[in-house]
Amino acid sequence: MFKITWDIENNGVLLDFVLKGNLSVNPRPVFYEELDILGFEKYWKYPKSKEPLLWAIERNYFYKGEQVAKAKGGNLYEAPKIIISESGKNLILKPININNLIRKNKKALFVLENEAMDFVEKTFKTYRPNIETIREQTELNNDTFKNYEFKISSVNRIQKRENNIDFFVVAFSGGKDSQVVLDLVSRVIPPDQYKVIYSDTDMELPSSLEIYEVTKNKYTQTYPELEFYIEKNERSTLDYWKSFGPPSRFHRWCCTVIKTAPFNRVLRRIHNNERPPKILVFEGIRREESNKRAFYERIGRGVKHILSTNARPILQWNITEVILYLFHRNLPINKSYRNGLIRVGCGVCPFSTGWSEFFINKTYPDIMNKYLLVIYEQTENIGIKNEGKKQNYIKEGNWKKRAGGKGIVKESSRVDFIREKPDFEAVLTSPKETALEWMKVVGDIIYQKNNTDTIGEIKIKKEIFKFKIENKVNEKLSFKIPNLSQDPILLWKIKRVLYKTTYCIHCEACQVECPTGALIVFPEVKINADICTHCDNCLTFTDKGCLVAKSINISEGGKTMLNRKTSGIDKYSSFGLREKWLKSFIENSENWFKIDNHLGTKQVPAMINWLKDAELLGCNNKQTTFLCKLLIDKFSNNFDIIWEIIWINLYYNSKIFQWFLNEVNWGKIVSKKDTLFLLQNYFPDLTEGTLNNPLTAFFNTLEETSSKSIIAIASIEKRSNIRFIHKKGYNGINAISIAYALYRHAEKKQRYSFTVSELYNEENKGGPYTLFGISKEHFENKLRSLQENKHKIVNVALVQGLDTINLRDDLGAKEVLNILIN
Repeated sequence: MFKITWDIENNGVLLDFVLKGNLSVNPRPVFYEELDILGFEKYWKYPKSKEPLLWAIERNYFYKGEQVAKAKGGNLYEAPKIIISESGKNLILKPININNLIRKNKKALFVLENEAMDFVEKTFKTYRPNIETIREQTELNNDTFKNYEFKISSVNRIQKRENNIDFFVVAFSGGKDSQVVLDLVSRVIPPDQYKVIYSDTDMELPSSLEIYEVTKNKYTQTYPELEFYIEKNERSTLDYWKSFGPPSRFHRWCCTVIKTAPFNRVLRRIHNNERPPKILVFEGIRREESNKRAFYERIGRGVKHILSTNARPILQWNITEVILYLFHRNLPINKSYRNGLIRVGCGVCPFSTGWSEFFINKTYPDIMNKYLLVIYEQTENIGIKNEGKKQNYIKEGNWKKRAGGKGIVKESSRVDFIREKPDFEAVLTSPKETALEWMKVVGDIIYQKNNTDTIGEIKIKKEIFKFKIENKVNEKLSFKIPNLSQDPILLWKIKRVLYKTTYCIHCEACQVECPTGALIVFPEVKINADICTHCDNCLTFTDKGCLVAKSINISEGGKTMLNRKTSGIDKYSSFGLREKWLKSFIENSENWFKIDNHLGTKQVPAMINWLKDAELLGCNNKQTTFLCKLLIDKFSNNFDIIWEIIWINLYYNSKIFQWFLNEVNWGKIVSKKDTLFLLQNYFPDLTEGTLNNPLTAFFNTLEETSSKSIIAIASIEKRSNIRFIHKKGYNGINAISIAYALYRHAEKKQRYSFTVSELYNEENKGGPYTLFGISKEHFENKLRSLQENKHKIVNVALVQGLDTINLRDDLGAKEVLNILIN
């Protein structure tokens, strides 16, 4: 919150009220332990004091406001190189006077802590109103409240109904930020009104487990009613590493499996294993920590899990403020900060730097070694034989970059999707669970077993689908559902059910997402069909519906699966072709890149890609095209036709437009969530995050346009905060656009003669019906009007059972457009 200025005289820092601080990055204190590990005793004399000795900004060390040294490089096996500055030679360091440091920052700390405590108090009261507030809400009179038992029961009942919060929780990690949050909460909320929970990941630093015990003893002595809980998984994290492969920056399964799942388990136990409790978690997230966290809100509802609300009291604090608060309140500090770590977390992490790996390996080598051994052993599976290359693979952190586990994890189980049309068939090899149990999350099932086979039905609303499971040799199962392709969303769900059936290792990640408690995963999968609402949360929380399936990233098998090109769909980020951007471009097309177009750094590349796909800019340059100039010259006051032509071009150049117009039937109304299901089913090798971007951009394009034509073709509708896309179809398309669409179709097919029936066949891709949903009657009327054109653009025979369309093979689509509009 504050800017930082050096207090040179006292080797301290000052929190600056007038925001004129001279430091752009906030310093942290440095203790003698860090200096010892780095070898500073060769250069300086310093005491083994409890107090810090100097300050560091990133890897630069400062004493009394002057940079005296810097550290360069460093990794798991190699120490950073120390470079002493001229002013840092032969220093004799003296400990920082903490009392003096706190005294000089007392006013700023008062502002910080009181603002944060006000936030905690307001949050607590918002989600757990006091008796006076409840009395006002329920209009109960004072006489009623004199009855103590009635008062308490009424309060509890009303609170649960109004606020839906079962527990307040402080998430404790052993780090400096959670230590500060716990102290702030303890100063505001009664100790019997919240609980402290620590998820032991099995990769914890010993110093973090130690600080948990120290903190627990400190608070329970002062507040005996305050409850502390520590929880870890039944299986060792080392086993999960062998099942999932090491966690990576692209697939961070570890947080869900070894932090969130135990956290959720202890909450259910506290809640007597009833429905999963709804909780509000006070956590020590700070915006300064990462680019992603920079955009966090102070209250996050359902951002991590549907049943949790996250409150962040110190979201805007910087690291210096956190440290000063710890000193000010004399709070326990994790020993690893003294040892040189900037952030305290797991002993091995895909997001760790070479700096932190060096310090952890120096102080707690046993923590790292057992996990590094797993990586070392798995290098054999990906073909690394040379010992030096294996060490480099680990040292350079290449294990952190993997997208999947193919070659890393030896997995005998697999699922092959043999066909989708007309009947669905899959073969499961060595599945780890029963499909019959997992199918309950999709719909109501009935079945009977005959010898080695199972025949049954799955009912979803009013639809009934028959299925058959046949036992094959070599631990294989054949799973069949006739006519499943008629319901693409169900097809998508069934495929995820089969992933879960094949790869489930009972990690409990999907159980966390169940809002009713119907799903129990450990020690085996059990689904209570009576309370399952078929919300799909357990199928949609990750790609493929299963963290193991996502992690090992095994491609779908089967010879008849479609070979689809998937590159290039995510090139607009999440930004649509917004009409105000398009109008701005059309008004200043020749100078648009030179003027202030008011677009951000990520929006400009997205807009360029839209303009290229709309064929208004050249593919290999930023020059306006002949088509662009033609449209601006003739239709600058008629945006409907401009949009119609752009719509046609986007069908041929934009994968998200092409997919939507080819794969979603006319007349359908589909929620964005279900649209994403369909998109994932079509592009099975792309992640949900990759596909959500172009889908969001597509929705954004439709929401932003004012074109009557586009709105009539497809529009976004909102119902109870859920967005739906309505693919309606439009009969009022301009005849010029119809002709342009026909010629684009001819160029694609490389033939210039069609029948109307052919263009309306569901297997046909392209043409006016695919693009606009125009009825056959209106399409034929447009053809007749085009036939009147003196240039014989279209020649048709639509009488006596004939429906032939003949186009000129000497003209291209843009030439036809030029002829018609001139």
